[in-house]
Amino acid sequence: MNFPGSVTIISDEISQDLPEIVRFTHEFGLKGIELRSMFGRAFKDLTPADIASIRRTADAEGWKILGCASPVFKCELDDAAAVEAHVDIFKRSVEVARELNCDLVRVFTFLRQPGDERGGRIARIAAQLERLREIAAGARVRVGVENEHSCAVATSRELAALFARLPDPRFGIVWDPCNVLYLPHAPSEAPGAFAALAAHVFHLHLKDAVRSPAAPGGALAMAMPVGLGDVGWRGHLAAIRRSGYRGMLSVETHWRTEQLDEKSLHLPAGDAFSKGGLEASRTCLRNLQALLALPA
Repeated sequence: MNFPGSVTIISDEISQDLPEIVRFTHEFGLKGIELRSMFGRAFKDLTPADIASIRRTADAEGWKILGCASPVFKCELDDAAAVEAHVDIFKRSVEVARELNCDLVRVFTFLRQPGDERGGRIARIAAQLERLREIAAGARVRVGVENEHSCAVATSRELAALFARLPDPRFGIVWDPCNVLYLPHAPSEAPGAFAALAAHVFHLHLKDAVRSPAAPGGALAMAMPVGLGDVGWRGHLAAIRRSGYRGMLSVETHWRTEQLDEKSLHLPAGDAFSKGGLEASRTCLRNLQALLALPA
């Protein structure tokens, strides 16, 4: 892994403004971006004109779009209408990925319910994910399943249980150890957890946070610049190197000098989410650059 060759960043962590994102990639020598919201619109609401503009810019800059960060299956598993709507969002997301020559679409595992840590719904979640396989296969797109504290699959153990039911290599993991810090009662993920997942990992998200004793209803963790929180990125990066991982390290800053609220973090989109992201992302990229320069 090296900087900047192995590094990208999620678009709206910088700005909603495409020219500003271009300037940022020049500043750090990045070869592409991961696409989420842009032009003030959530990923699922990007218009054909938006996508055409992104494609023209990508072609002009020599960018690769390294992932399409859809919100698919960040919904209730038992809400049949919502599930069908999200399958339709996935179909559109695959079309966007094809238009942008991107081969990875990120999805989730439905909103978390009490008892999910016991894995009682894993089989049903896997069955719904399997519905996406043929859609993805027809477009030669991979499906990246992200672990997320608000969703049923959040920890490395839960990912392992899910992927025991998803043998098709078109499915892989978007691994984010920071997300576990926001999950009540879950221990932080040790760097060694990556070794058990490595064979399935397509893509990595990097952000950081510190656990905090929360008041009732308060946040369990607070976002921090990469490398300054409780993830322990130096150890994680060493484990990732040892695994032989060849995918991207995608910075998902989330930290701002004025903290984002939980609603914004749950469904990131639009100008309010990106406010303050440019300077915060500069800090996180510089911190990651320094971490990657340290001896293994």
